[in-house]
Amino acid sequence: MLSSRSPVRFSRGFTLIELLVVIAIIAILIALLLPSVQSAREAARRTQCRNNLKQIGLALHNYESAFGTFPPGFISRVTGPWPGGANDPVPEAGAGWSVFAMILPQLEQTSLHQRIDFNRPIADPVNQFARSTNVPAYRCPSDTWANPVTVWPASIGVNDLAANSYVGVLGGADPSGTGPTGSYLARYEEPNFNGMFHRNHAVRMRDITDGTSNTIGMGERSSMFSPNGWAGVIPGGQTVFSPMIAIQRGQAVGATVRPAITITTVHVRTGGPNASTGSPGGFWAPHLGGAHFLLMDGSTRTVGTEVDIRIFRGLAGRNDGIVLSEF
Repeated sequence: MLSSRSPVRFSRGFTLIELLVVIAIIAILIALLLPSVQSAREAARRTQCRNNLKQIGLALHNYESAFGTFPPGFISRVTGPWPGGANDPVPEAGAGWSVFAMILPQLEQTSLHQRIDFNRPIADPVNQFARSTNVPAYRCPSDTWANPVTVWPASIGVNDLAANSYVGVLGGADPSGTGPTGSYLARYEEPNFNGMFHRNHAVRMRDITDGTSNTIGMGERSSMFSPNGWAGVIPGGQTVFSPMIAIQRGQAVGATVRPAITITTVHVRTGGPNASTGSPGGFWAPHLGGAHFLLMDGSTRTVGTEVDIRIFRGLAGRNDGIVLSEF
């Protein structure tokens, strides 16, 4: 039996200072771990982005095996001559459906492909379901654009396109006009373009004379940079910077525009991907240092922002005679 004079023992708790020290240590550990977690997540997103391009590459080759050609960049009826200015649009009537729409069956999206009436314009009400349906393979997980795409200018009345993170390669261009491709803006509409994807032109395997491992067919152009839909080209539409990028560049949305063809396919001209001086019609990815590209042999490579522009143009051309052993 305990004595009535036995001392009472009290358990000692944390003092306020000790508690604050513990909280500070936990905060430091979180601060140290957070960049690693974010880095791991971005690495996973980059891997998924490359896998998307590989899926697209496999779909393109399956399409070529079935039809004997790769699909055109988009299909559209030209209704008049090119006016001649660098960024003047070519008058056209559509329908506008893109390479991305044509390879849907090869991406196990046959039911969506069957919902498209390819004889009617993308903007036709009968095609509303198709044009507004998201296709996972066409979205980089790091592309944070979350809204349906409104075609610029808004007066066109199409505001429900499912976004796209990729774009076809029209070719390489020497802006001086002295190189093998000349001034490419002045050659947008000519049949002897040197890339993989153009209006109404279906490239055959034998047309890739530089070799499939030396030719890029598609690259990243995120909708968070330049909002566009996978469905294709809307006649009269334009490619513009997203509100986020326009603000960063100190301009209003629509202050810089590129013609309708750049909704689906663009060329390499004066700079590498993610260049701070690039246009909304250029290549841009939400990854540091560069963008992912699909080579026509089905492999993927990252092209850095500081790439030698001559190399980048050479990769964009399928028949320019520039064969690169390393890049």
